[in-house]
Amino acid sequence: MKATRRSDRGAVTAEAAFASVGLVALLAVLVSSIGVVLVQVQCVDAAGAIARQAARGDATGVAEAESHLPKGGHLVIRTTATTVTVRVEAQASVVPGSPVTIDLAAESTAVLEPGGPS
Repeated sequence: MKATRRSDRGAVTAEAAFASVGLVALLAVLVSSIGVVLVQVQCVDAAGAIARQAARGDATGVAEAESHLPKGGHLVIRTTATTVTVRVEAQASVVPGSPVTIDLAAESTAVLEPGGPS
């Protein structure tokens, strides 16, 4: 009886194909994560800028800073006797074009400046 040798030809090609699919999926997740981080940075920057301008009593500056809100962003401004607190909320798509989103928010507080809003 002659022993037959099993051939592994093509196994490396199949493994490489699966690894390629995995790498593409990982790359897609990383790119999507970068998009989410960018929206969060926009929220933080807008909240800080709007809080500073509102504390100075600069309505024009507030309007300019509001133009930098992330797409679909929502703004809440609370004023107390000594501070202005700004909260910016937005949603970011996990995968562009997908209905799956993440809720993001940033908050910034600034002390009212003398001569600012009362």
